[in-house]
Amino acid sequence: MSRLGERLRSARESHGISLSQAAAETRILQRYLVALEDSDYINLPGDVYTRGFIRNYAEYLGLAAEELIQLYRSERGQTDPIKVVAAVSAPRIRLLFAPSVVGVFFVVLTMIGLSYLVLTTTSRIGENSSLAELPTTTISSMPDPTALPTPAPQPTATSAAIAELPTVAVAGAAIPTAQAQATITPEAPIIAEVQIDPGDHRGSWLDIQTDGETVYRQVLGPGQSLRYTALRNVSVRAGNASVVTVIVNGQEQRLGNTPGEVVTFNWPP
Repeated sequence: MSRLGERLRSARESHGISLSQAAAETRILQRYLVALEDSDYINLPGDVYTRGFIRNYAEYLGLAAEELIQLYRSERGQTDPIKVVAAVSAPRIRLLFAPSVVGVFFVVLTMIGLSYLVLTTTSRIGENSSLAELPTTTISSMPDPTALPTPAPQPTATSAAIAELPTVAVAGAAIPTAQAQATITPEAPIIAEVQIDPGDHRGSWLDIQTDGETVYRQVLGPGQSLRYTALRNVSVRAGNASVVTVIVNGQEQRLGNTPGEVVTFNWPP
């Protein structure tokens, strides 16, 4: 048995309280109380709820709630260590996308080079064939070289072919990047605290519900406070609202101003 479970069980037995009585008075299911005293954290509903159960149970038994919560965190950290595995490869989407862009660039560049080489070679072969087919003429006298007509340069298809080839922009080009979209829905439970003003008064009768389940229904005295967590909603009905303050996720709400006023507070509004 862990230290946390042993302290909870010893405190309960020292007060002569049974599990069924503790479950009825704390509004915590009996199977969760058994799991706490046995340190059976696997069968508890979750870390946020478990810490809330420990706080309420400790206050009910007259124990230091924060000390027991720290003890729970220490024991939970030893039983369920977090394993960190080093990444052996880069994200898959980057490996698949980046090489494809580089590959396309080199393929297109190679095609441009091969096209230029083929067109240049073909043009030279055609020029040599045309020269070979010209008839041979016997010249009796050498005319003035300046009088010979200058042959017009023959156009080649090299420049036109190169102009028609697709241009691949590399530097400064806007290359689309694939981004993995992930939806994070962090767990954000509602944390509600009900406080009664200190002073000479009778306190207030309270009916507190979390997620539609009643967790507290009796009188809370002057200077006392309660704290609960919920996933969907919190409802507080106060019989003497002028001395009651509710704090939900850091937002403070005074329930009333008139002594004896009955007010119901719901969150979310």
